[in-house]
Amino acid sequence: MQINLSPTDLDTFISVAETGNFRQSARDLGISQPTVSARIRHLEDVLGVRLFHRTTRRVSITEAGERLRVRVERMVLETRALLAEFRDEARLAGGRLTIGASPSVGASLLPRALGVFRKRWPDVEIVLIDDFYGQALDRIRSGDVDFAVSPFVSDDPAFRFDRMMEDEFQLAVPSDHPFAGRESVSLAEIDPGALISLPPESAAWASVRRAFNQAGLQYAPAFLTRYSLTMVSLIREGLGIGMVSVLVMEALDKTGIRMIPVKEGTIVRQLGIVSARDRSLSPAATAFREMLLRMARDSRNVGRRQSTAT
Repeated sequence: MQINLSPTDLDTFISVAETGNFRQSARDLGISQPTVSARIRHLEDVLGVRLFHRTTRRVSITEAGERLRVRVERMVLETRALLAEFRDEARLAGGRLTIGASPSVGASLLPRALGVFRKRWPDVEIVLIDDFYGQALDRIRSGDVDFAVSPFVSDDPAFRFDRMMEDEFQLAVPSDHPFAGRESVSLAEIDPGALISLPPESAAWASVRRAFNQAGLQYAPAFLTRYSLTMVSLIREGLGIGMVSVLVMEALDKTGIRMIPVKEGTIVRQLGIVSARDRSLSPAATAFREMLLRMARDSRNVGRRQSTAT
């Protein structure tokens, strides 16, 4: 059922309820007294109840009017609070930022960026959810996260991908391994039975397996672990070797580990911001996204200048 009431009708009703006087309400609202009377009559006609007792001497609110006044004032307070929340979110004086990330990105790329963001906008609540690649995309679809910072290998049109950087995989071996003194190693030289890897649901698995397949080799690691830190620790203890992201390795303890490029060429993956194409971002998510892209551009520019200088 459609109820033909306007905000001005309700404002007028609240004013009369507070002043108990049509003339005073007209002065307070900057309108004529007949307009005040017409709005109150319209309210009463629409609602089918009397809101005020009127005499020549005074105006008093009815029981129905009092019930309406309580509800309207509560609605006004809640609306004002909601508007204040929106204003705070718009100027990043509040709000919530929920970011998805692959575990490798969550451990390596994001901590510094989140630290910079928190210092600039300390009142924004930040939630980081790190999942493997497939789960991160599912969280974007469901709206559980604003966006994810992750590798992206899909052509699904539901997603938008803003590239930030490339991440290279190299072979990690213990420092006393026969490969440790090599400048590079061929994928064909790697014993599959010695390989330690992240699981198939990870983006790292897809990137490395694709490189092995392109070389005509089967990627069949003998040992799987869910965490890069565990993988590197196992390699350090001489329990195997594995393809590890250079970006991840920069965030881990390299003691006892040697990283070796592969002869077939670099094994790279694209890292960036994955978001739902049909959903707009909150002010906090927009600000963090722009900051990440700016940091990535600055990092690439520094890399180019260093390369030119050498």
